[in-house]
Amino acid sequence: MNPLEVVWFALGTVTPIYLVTGLGAVLRRAGMLSDAFLRDASRLVFNLGAPAMLFLSLATAEIEVTRAPRFLLVSAGLVVALSLLAWPLAALLLPRREQRGVFLQGAARGNLLIAGLAMAQSVYGREGVVLASLPMAIFIVFGNVFSILMLRRYGEPLTEGGAGVSVLRNPVILGILLGVLAGVLEMPLPQLLVETGNIVGQLTVPLVLFMLGASLDFRELRKPALASWGAACYKCVWMPGLGTALGYGAGLRGMELGILFLVLASPTASISVVFAEMFGGDRRLAANIVLVSGVLSFAVNCGGLIVLRWWGMI
Repeated sequence: MNPLEVVWFALGTVTPIYLVTGLGAVLRRAGMLSDAFLRDASRLVFNLGAPAMLFLSLATAEIEVTRAPRFLLVSAGLVVALSLLAWPLAALLLPRREQRGVFLQGAARGNLLIAGLAMAQSVYGREGVVLASLPMAIFIVFGNVFSILMLRRYGEPLTEGGAGVSVLRNPVILGILLGVLAGVLEMPLPQLLVETGNIVGQLTVPLVLFMLGASLDFRELRKPALASWGAACYKCVWMPGLGTALGYGAGLRGMELGILFLVLASPTASISVVFAEMFGGDRRLAANIVLVSGVLSFAVNCGGLIVLRWWGMI
């Protein structure tokens, strides 16, 4: 794929997402998306749509931990380490404690299923999707657990010993854990369950995008707010930059290094807006992080692929 094809692909992938998000903003201004609807939609996605989508994605994935072990270990280690590195940064940058959980979620939680795998398929084809899928379960489980813990730590008060119980009772985490278990054991799922789950799961992305658009403050792009721009820059610039350099130092080359870059450069997951709402965080801040990271991710993906190929690293 030449640089021009990469640019056109990125436009084709990102534009529909932004159009639906923009429609949500228009409907909100027109009074068609009320606060009550947004609250109910958040609960629906959090308790039903997202768990169904994640369960089926993981339950039907080919989870092979013995293939490309170095790539699996290096990529998983980098995602965990770079996410944890944002923790002390949040304390330094944000004096307002209630913003830190949303900041950390936005800085660490990428849109892996939609943006990461789509980019891997376009650049490397089916082989790229297979390789990117290897650490995906680890990324998703860690990203969700880390986000919930941070949102609860800086949002809802935690009782001693209550954090672990709360996480295990979380419907999204339960969906992920059951999906990983079904995928590893290669459990056959009834077709009726799969079809029903697919219909329910398909509610998730459009509802999330509508809620995202309704929560956006487009003035954020014109003013350098530290919380939103800091989280987006960490997610889309610092993580892929440092992570790709460390991956190269660890011996990753070619497609493995390219997949690592694409995964790390994915924008903040849109569903983070729902998580912020459900855990009493700043929904507007979460939406603005998604907006800014989407713009940055587009530029970083295009520019990064061109540079890495020009240097012969991928």
